[in-house]
Amino acid sequence: MKNFLRAMLSLLSAGLIGGCITIGDAGKPIASVLVPALQPGAERTLVVVLPGFGNEAEDMQEQGIDKAVHQHWPEADVLLTSATFAYYKERNIVARLQADVIAPARAQGYRQIWLAGASIGAMGVLFYEYEYPDTIDGLVLLAPWVGDRDLLDEIRAAGGVSQWQPGAVPAAIDGDNYQREMWRVVKRWSQDPQRRQRVWLICGDQDRLLQTSRLIAPALPESHYAEIPGAHDWKTFIQATERIISEIRKRPA
Repeated sequence: MKNFLRAMLSLLSAGLIGGCITIGDAGKPIASVLVPALQPGAERTLVVVLPGFGNEAEDMQEQGIDKAVHQHWPEADVLLTSATFAYYKERNIVARLQADVIAPARAQGYRQIWLAGASIGAMGVLFYEYEYPDTIDGLVLLAPWVGDRDLLDEIRAAGGVSQWQPGAVPAAIDGDNYQREMWRVVKRWSQDPQRRQRVWLICGDQDRLLQTSRLIAPALPESHYAEIPGAHDWKTFIQATERIISEIRKRPA
């Protein structure tokens, strides 16, 4: 996890992440803010959003990401979570997401649950998919951080993720293998057309993490990947959310 922290601090120092950051407390349940549907429908849908590095639920609400979802999906409830960096550092992000967010939502009767995340939040989406594959109806990745340059170069040298071999599945995820295991999820998408139909990815064309998104893109349907003008910031994330939710809603019922 040291490499990840170094990468996030690098983005912070470069001005690509807001200067006021929240680390959080991994010993507490994940706090959240529920923004109800503007036009509640018979089939209850929940869009769960994981924040970027240093942000929490209130920051995302202030930026208006719930409004970006509701612009094209007014029937969905939006749950903004404070799944902060502390949960990644302590490696309990998936356990807390399951206990504090996903399981309660299932118990409340939601028929569809979508999981979205920006930057580190997109990494959280991948971690959850690794532990609970195919249990979420849809996954939205906004400019994901999915590994250091050495691993990305290894995947490129292999001819892309479809040709790359991640090796044996480890007994447990740790600081030495967690990046490789995130890419194992992407490789599964490249091998399974049904799985990749659930995944959407978008990134700004000036984003420092653009090359990562371009490495993931071949594993997805062509229409599920897009690049838009912008950098690694909330302005771009909001525009990306509006664009991607619009595309999702165009799917046949």
